[in-house]
Amino acid sequence: MTDQNEGLGDVIEKYLRRFYAGMVDVTDQKNVYDSIMQEVERRLISVTLETAKGNRLKTAKILGLNRNTLLKKMRQFDLDDKVNQKNATMSHLYKRRKRK
Repeated sequence: MTDQNEGLGDVIEKYLRRFYAGMVDVTDQKNVYDSIMQEVERRLISVTLETAKGNRLKTAKILGLNRNTLLKKMRQFDLDDKVNQKNATMSHLYKRRKRK
């Protein structure tokens, strides 16, 4: 566990130092920036959405994002439960029709 006085930057720095320390040749890595930024962004949106009890408008406001940008990112990171539920329902209905 991290020290409660430790900031986000400190936690990320520690992670990155461990990440790079375990590599034989760092230059073999590609797209590290994009990978890390996407992971941080995904978790930021996920936790903020949970904190806002699923309210997308509140989540967008908290994050300082346009609502449409938030929705786009939620789909990108597979965080859009409404779309996931709709797809699951449609898939279920399609399978039922196909069996008949």
